[in-house]
Amino acid sequence: MVRHLGGLLSRGRRSIAFRLATAPGIVLHELAHRLACLLVGVSVQSVVYFQLTGPPGYVRHTTPTRWSTTAVIALAPLATNVTIAAVLLEYALAIYTAAGIGAVAAGGLLLWVAVAAIIHSLPSTTDLKTVWTATTARWYRLPLAVVVGPVYALRRLAQRVGIDRLTVPLSLVALGGMLALYDLSPTAIVDCLLTGRWGCWDRSPQLVSTLSTAVTHRIDRLWPVVAERLL
Repeated sequence: MVRHLGGLLSRGRRSIAFRLATAPGIVLHELAHRLACLLVGVSVQSVVYFQLTGPPGYVRHTTPTRWSTTAVIALAPLATNVTIAAVLLEYALAIYTAAGIGAVAAGGLLLWVAVAAIIHSLPSTTDLKTVWTATTARWYRLPLAVVVGPVYALRRLAQRVGIDRLTVPLSLVALGGMLALYDLSPTAIVDCLLTGRWGCWDRSPQLVSTLSTAVTHRIDRLWPVVAERLL
């Protein structure tokens, strides 16, 4: 009995520590739900962006009547948190540069928020179950299961093994992928930090340039069609 109680207390302390360590991601997750409700015109009844007990946060809203509305609200954290994380990582690793303890702290803060955003990018099991049920309820929505299914399966796996045991490694893999994308050497980064400088390593913005190239390519393809219709 005492051992069982001790285990519960230990898990409770780990849960609180995990929530505090990833608090920005929780807030961004719930904010994404809230903004999605605002976007699709669904009334919000109550919002809690962060708490240490019970669910980490929640957005209670009226039940949507359309599948698309349900999907937008449920999947909003996935799109929003991943996008925010990518932008912050781009800025921290390839744009921001300064010297001094404050600069290093600011760079570390950017990375912290980015990693926390990735960790809490997965929608809740309840949200995904609602979308999955609505998706499989109509035969003409089954192709959409290709998109919803993997995310739902990943969330079910996280529920089994523990959300932190799955999302933390995934976020570290994502961070490692960004370092590889920018061809950054961990040694070079450490050397800069030891001298009190942030961003002194060789780098160039990759996300911005990639998006710029993609947008330019799309405009080049669409412009002749648009010009033909206008003329």
